[in-house]
Amino acid sequence: SRKLPVPVVCFGNISAGGTGKTSLVVLAAAELRKAGYNPAILIRGYKRKAPADRLVVLSGDSSATAEEAGDEAVMIFNALRKLDVPVMVSPDRFSAGLAAVERFKSDILLMDDGYQFFRLRRDRNIVLINATAPFHKDRPLPLGDLRETSAGLRRADAAVLSHCEHVPAADILALREEIERIAPSLPVMESMHSPKAYINAFTGDGIPLSSFRGRKVAALSGIGDPKSFEDSLVRLKAVPAQIWRYPDHHRFTRGELSAVQSTRGGMPLVTTYKDFARFPDDWREILTGEVFILSVRMTFRGDGLKRLMEMISL
Repeated sequence: SRKLPVPVVCFGNISAGGTGKTSLVVLAAAELRKAGYNPAILIRGYKRKAPADRLVVLSGDSSATAEEAGDEAVMIFNALRKLDVPVMVSPDRFSAGLAAVERFKSDILLMDDGYQFFRLRRDRNIVLINATAPFHKDRPLPLGDLRETSAGLRRADAAVLSHCEHVPAADILALREEIERIAPSLPVMESMHSPKAYINAFTGDGIPLSSFRGRKVAALSGIGDPKSFEDSLVRLKAVPAQIWRYPDHHRFTRGELSAVQSTRGGMPLVTTYKDFARFPDDWREILTGEVFILSVRMTFRGDGLKRLMEMISL
């Protein structure tokens, strides 16, 4: 493991996908910015098509695409663009971190994913656990979704339970008890993904969350936890009459969007920011009618966010 000259905070998990790492990285970066820090994001750029040894930097007026940088990197950059937080995309997180320190004078680095990336020493490990798919009911890959056994929780400095809004209180308590059994002193915070607005994909304008109440919609996603997205629509009283699910990080083709367009029968199409970043460049020529992005934000119960930020404000 190599040590960078500024603190490194890793947001990761012991399971594959769907825990909300990216949402928490965006929230943490925004909170650090408000507190006077100069953060940068380190991310591998999963499934990007740029050469593996090429560092892609998203900053300022960058126009890098999901194909070059990966969908999550583009989503993070767009979410933090107004705060001027650079996103460094490379599988070599050490070199990317050095570049952030040298080029942007970054004083803290947030690593999106990388809980199992031991070549870079980190000052804090934050592990995320999807409360709707708890690790103690899962099995290791390839039989399940676990990247490593639950003993990996002992490396963490804090655990954040995500998607708690979908889980009964009794199940949250059982999950907490299981974590306590494995890592007795591990601080645990509870979080939720709360919808903010529907964003018009053509104009960028927001409309109220009540806009599709009682209306049939078509839901399109290629994320780690599509059910949470679809359940959010149901809680907003929309009626997902047509559901399109693709694998996590799926890059949508013109043919796939054409199929959606021809079969959705005039219903509004609702997708996620992460999926929208993977639409083909000419999506406007394919999709007509109402196309919206469900914008969500991560929130914490009680003083969870305050406790977390005190832990990572090194």
